[in-house]
Amino acid sequence: MPESRTAADLDAPAAPAAAPTTADGYRLGRRPGLDGLRGIAVLLVLWNHTALPYSGTAGTVGVVAFFVLSGFLITRLLLEEWDRGHRISLPRFYVRRALRLVPAMVIYLAMTAVVAVRYGEPLSQIVWAGLYLTNVVRSFGEFITLTPHTWSLAMEEQFYLVWPVLLILLVSRLRLGRRGLALVLVAAIAASLAYRYALVAAGADLQRLHNDPFVVAFSLLAGCLLAVTIASTRYRVLGGTALLVALAAILASGIEEKSMATYSVMVPAITVAAVVAVAVVARDGHKPAWIVAVLGWWPLSYLGRISYGLYLYHYTVYFVVKREFRGPETEQVLTRLVLEVVLSLVVAALSYHVVETWFLKKKDDDRWTSVASKSGATPTPS
Repeated sequence: MPESRTAADLDAPAAPAAAPTTADGYRLGRRPGLDGLRGIAVLLVLWNHTALPYSGTAGTVGVVAFFVLSGFLITRLLLEEWDRGHRISLPRFYVRRALRLVPAMVIYLAMTAVVAVRYGEPLSQIVWAGLYLTNVVRSFGEFITLTPHTWSLAMEEQFYLVWPVLLILLVSRLRLGRRGLALVLVAAIAASLAYRYALVAAGADLQRLHNDPFVVAFSLLAGCLLAVTIASTRYRVLGGTALLVALAAILASGIEEKSMATYSVMVPAITVAAVVAVAVVARDGHKPAWIVAVLGWWPLSYLGRISYGLYLYHYTVYFVVKREFRGPETEQVLTRLVLEVVLSLVVAALSYHVVETWFLKKKDDDRWTSVASKSGATPTPS
C-alpha cells in the first residue's frame, strides 16, 4: 500500500509561486501533511502484521487510506498536467511511476526469493508479486504465505495502468469538465458498491471481498472524486473537528475483527473517513495549529516518506523473524516484536536513501522523461 501505495509516496514537487493555472484554481504542490497521513497509514499496517492485541483490521484501514491518497494524488497531477496545455503524456507518466516503484520492487523480489528458497516457500508467489497479480490470484482462492501484502500494490499498479487512459478519454475525447468527471466517478463508485453488495448477497468469502479489483476500486475512485472536487467551497466547512472525528473513526475501526460486516459496511465507512482526512489536509486555507504540528511531526512525516519501502519490505522481515524466534515465551515474543519493527525500519530507510532517492531525482530529469513526453502526449482535441 500501497504507493502503494502504497501504499504510494509520489514526492510531488512544490508548487511554484506563480498564480494557479488550473481550471478550478486549486494547485496541489507539496502538502507535507499528506506525509503525516501516510505515516499513520503505514503504522496501522505494521501494527496489524505484528499480531499485537486489538490490531483487528488495522491493516485494512491503513491500506484504504493509501488507496484514497493514491486516487487523489494521481488524478490531481494528471488533471493539472491537462490544464497546463490540454496534453497528458502517458509514456512520461509511466516512466515516472516506474522510476518511483520498480527499483525498490526489484530489491524486494530478490530478497524475498532468497527467503522463499531458504524456507521452502513456493516461488510462484514471487512471480505473482512481480507481475502485480497477487490480488487477482488471491481473489480466486490462491493461498499466499510470503507475499500476501502485495495484493494492494497490485491493485494500485492496475489502477495506474487503466485510470490515466480512461481520464484522457474523458477529458480529451468526451471533453468532460470537472462536473462531468465528478458525475462519471459517482456512477463508478455506485457501481463498485453495488458489485460489493451483490457478492455479499451471493455468499462470497472474505478473501474475495478483500482482493477483488472491482470491489477494492471503491476507495481509489473515492480519492479520484476528491481530486476532481477539492476546489469546491463545500470542503471549507471541514476543519480540525472533522479531521479529529475522521481519524478517530479510522483508528477505532482498526480494533474490530475481520468479518463480513467489515467488508460490507466498515470499509466504505473507513473510505469516507479517509476522504475527509485527506480533504482537510490537502485543501487550501488556514489549518488549525494542532493539525500542522501533529501531521508535520518529523518522525511521522519521515515514516510517510519511506512508507512505500516500509510497506514493501516489512512482511518479508516479519516472516524471517517469526521463523527464527518461534517460542511462545514472553522474551521471545518481545524479541520478535522489536526485531520486526527495527529491522523493517532499517531496511526501508536504507532502500529509500541509497536506492529510491537516486531514481526519484530522475523523475524530473529531462534526459529520462523527455523522449517519453514527446512521443506520447495526447493532442489537444480539434
